[in-house]
Amino acid sequence: MPSSRHFAWAAAALMIAAVATAAGVTGADAIKARQTHMKALGASAKAIFQQTHAATPDMAVVKAEAAKIDAAAKALPTWFPAGSGAGAKTEALPLIWTDPKGFAAKQHVLALAAAKLNAVAQAGDAAGVGPAAHDVGAACKGCHETYKEKDKT
Repeated sequence: MPSSRHFAWAAAALMIAAVATAAGVTGADAIKARQTHMKALGASAKAIFQQTHAATPDMAVVKAEAAKIDAAAKALPTWFPAGSGAGAKTEALPLIWTDPKGFAAKQHVLALAAAKLNAVAQAGDAAGVGPAAHDVGAACKGCHETYKEKDKT
């Protein structure tokens, strides 16, 4: 079970990464950092999904992972600095940088859903976690449908 100290370290690492990205990291370094952030975000979502399907959800896990998702959703705008669409393999479509208003709107939807999930989780509302997590997933999907390269399978 993650402790508050583990969460504090994870949050600090996320914020340091966000500041580094915002400070001008571009190209391959920004892509690598973005991919690391997205994988961590996906891992947190998966952990919550697993808890929503458990006979007795571990609310400590849900609380910790929901807080990580909320922090990531707030930092996400810094993960796509100008010029970070080239230099290495990326699934981010150029539309991210040519449609900044549309992309910002999608990010905003995620931020709202993540904040709601975190509030529900921190309140210990086990019944509310599933619907709130669904909204986060829908926000992720909405953005990926427009701004992420489609799978080639």
